[in-house]
Amino acid sequence: MSTVIMSACWPLQGMSAAQKAVLISLADNANDEGVCWPSVARISERTCLSERAVRNAIRWLEEVGILSSTQRYGRSTYYTVTPASYAPGTMCPPAPDAAPPRHHVPPTPAPRAPRTVIEPSFEPDSSPQAAETQSAPAGIQYEKIRELYNQILGGHLTRCMGLTDKHRKGIKACHNLKLDGTFPVRDGGLEFWEGLFNDVLDCPFLLGTGKRAWRADFEFLTTATKLQRFMEGKYDER
Repeated sequence: MSTVIMSACWPLQGMSAAQKAVLISLADNANDEGVCWPSVARISERTCLSERAVRNAIRWLEEVGILSSTQRYGRSTYYTVTPASYAPGTMCPPAPDAAPPRHHVPPTPAPRAPRTVIEPSFEPDSSPQAAETQSAPAGIQYEKIRELYNQILGGHLTRCMGLTDKHRKGIKACHNLKLDGTFPVRDGGLEFWEGLFNDVLDCPFLLGTGKRAWRADFEFLTTATKLQRFMEGKYDER
């Protein structure tokens, strides 16, 4: 949950209770960039609204500019919440007797004014995990993927306490997975894995809440062949 996005959404007015409930539910799942991946069914469960009402609310939020949606390959849609883009009533003309708006232009800084530099308030992280992430920002961030798994699924599936060579080989194979001429895992980076682990929350078969008592684990979810089957929806109805 991003407190930045949530605190920006709470004061917004000019929408129905259902629209506000869906917006807050999305904000509650969003990161600091406003990105989240909840399914319509999950939003419906959290807001006590029907799925049709949730879809109508999402459509309205998109129309007013506070929300944008992007379809991910083979899986659910991810959303971007942008509270600053919300401007209710911009399509409504002013009343005939309304006073003209006041224009206030802030003073321009002097051309030679010194620039303010904010020093970092923390020391750089020199741990091996941080070195792995910083040395190859466009590469595979194995430790971050493990942390996302534990953060999202640690309360439902067996936690991954450390990476093995088999885990790393599996993740690397997932990044080389090519579907329809694209590399969805590689192109999506950490956002792909975060979305994937959130999607698992909506899959009873992988959570062990379906007909079988078996549950997936970190190794299963980072195996390329299993990941492809999951993206194709082959574990949805079991």
